[in-house]
Amino acid sequence: MSIAMSIVDIAESYAKREGASKILKITLDLGEHSGAVAESVEFCFDACSRGTMAEGSVLEINRVKAEALCAGCGTTFHPETAIFICPRCGDIGANLVAGEELQVHKMEVE
Repeated sequence: MSIAMSIVDIAESYAKREGASKILKITLDLGEHSGAVAESVEFCFDACSRGTMAEGSVLEINRVKAEALCAGCGTTFHPETAIFICPRCGDIGANLVAGEELQVHKMEVE
């Protein structure tokens, strides 16, 4: 619920700053390792946007796949487990370079 409330707050703040009267669409980047569940965010967004400039707007969610970079050999791969083991060299020193996103990417306003 707090994530959806933050999305509405961010969107309204931007829309007001730009002199908009209504928010038509919000595009959210949501990484698979962000800790947020897309379906829950969508459900809560409808409730949180009631009575705001975002009421009736479309929430589009771009799901971002996780991508890890091996510190040992430089291979980029999609981690299959919570422990990021490089499929090329077997190193466990990989770092996420994508998949933790949780951000408003763009908006359409009028």
